[in-house]
Amino acid sequence: MYFVYMSVTLRIYFWLLWTISGSLAVVLGGEFNESWHQWRGPARDGHYQGGQWPANLQPDQLKLSWSENLEASYSSPVVDLTQLYTSESKKSDVEQVNAYDRATGDLLWSATWNGGMKVPFFARSNGSWIRSTPIISNGHLYIMGMQERLVCINTSDGQISWELDIPSKLDTPEPSFGGVSSPMIHNGSLYVQAGGGTIKVDPTDGRMLWSSALSRDSMNSSPFASPRVHTFGDSEQLVSLGRTSLTGISLTDGKTLWEKNVPAFRGMNILTPTFVGSGILTATYGGKAHFFEPTLSGDKNWQVEEKWNQKFQGYMSSPVVVGQHAFLHGRSGRMVCLEMQSGEIKWTSTESLGKYCSMVTNGDKILALSANGKLRLMTANPDKYEVIDTVEISDEETWAHIGLADNQIFVRALNSLSVYQWGDRASNDQASAQDESRSNKLLTQF
Repeated sequence: MYFVYMSVTLRIYFWLLWTISGSLAVVLGGEFNESWHQWRGPARDGHYQGGQWPANLQPDQLKLSWSENLEASYSSPVVDLTQLYTSESKKSDVEQVNAYDRATGDLLWSATWNGGMKVPFFARSNGSWIRSTPIISNGHLYIMGMQERLVCINTSDGQISWELDIPSKLDTPEPSFGGVSSPMIHNGSLYVQAGGGTIKVDPTDGRMLWSSALSRDSMNSSPFASPRVHTFGDSEQLVSLGRTSLTGISLTDGKTLWEKNVPAFRGMNILTPTFVGSGILTATYGGKAHFFEPTLSGDKNWQVEEKWNQKFQGYMSSPVVVGQHAFLHGRSGRMVCLEMQSGEIKWTSTESLGKYCSMVTNGDKILALSANGKLRLMTANPDKYEVIDTVEISDEETWAHIGLADNQIFVRALNSLSVYQWGDRASNDQASAQDESRSNKLLTQF
């Protein structure tokens, strides 16, 4: 009888231990299943790969979870499964990253380093605060400051693992307009546009592995864009948009494989390269929209053909692509839908969306945040400009790219950070239902 009692008691004990552990996992962040860990999301293309979106942006669907006042930043917030990270320029010579609990908004740690600078007087209306969006990888966060200082921070405690002063390492001047490019990690290596060109870094210790197309002309060569990787034929390449040209670079040794001139007013090539099939879409300030296709010729030399161009000027907003259509916001403040096969403009928006508009798509709809604080939900409809709902989500300027994961929307305004719950927390409900189901199954064994 004693052994039967002990057997039941032990089974109940282990069941309670399992239940408490599961509950703690939820409290400590286990309820989150999705991350938004880098510039423009998981694939750097503004695509959200999660579940269905709510039908509108009404107050019963879109609710503020928490917010925090901060110093200025253009850097977009990023999240892993438990924490949210954002940057701020604390002083003229100090930059900082803060980590918050995604669910509660509790500040977990802050990491600071010497940085900051003043941009030229004619660009000062856009501020001199930090611009680069960080990336999270293998328990570390990587960010580039205004002086092109690359910083690696441990996400568990905020300790800085290493710093790389890129201008000092390359013997290049500090960028006149600040470090803008957002780091990318691919196959265990870190890439970022800096020093007027592009560099490859070992993320474990900050060693520079190669540099490509550097320039000492900081006024006209410091990059505004961020790199991506794409495969053309059998060749996987790093694609970077510099101030005057689009370039395909060897991931192995940094050699230039091909280069195509892209005219723009004062080198204002800002958009992240957008891939559609085997081609690359970009659009410039003071220039045009272009669609280029790199191919390897029979003599093993790369050729770049301009498939089409369109007299529509881009500015700072990178497009999203759904099927064979690109949705592009431009210098005029209007948005257009481009048919990618021909470059035909299918429609132009009936309203201005302001100077800047960051976009995320789920393949059916587009969530667009304008720099004036207006959030729009629209259909990804190639036949007409169709806005489902609009809400003023901030009374501040919102230049940082919007983020989205687990029905949470992350908005970094100029001097604040806000996290919104959009629709039901499906992951929580599913987790609770699964826990209840497992509990019931265990209880039936007693």
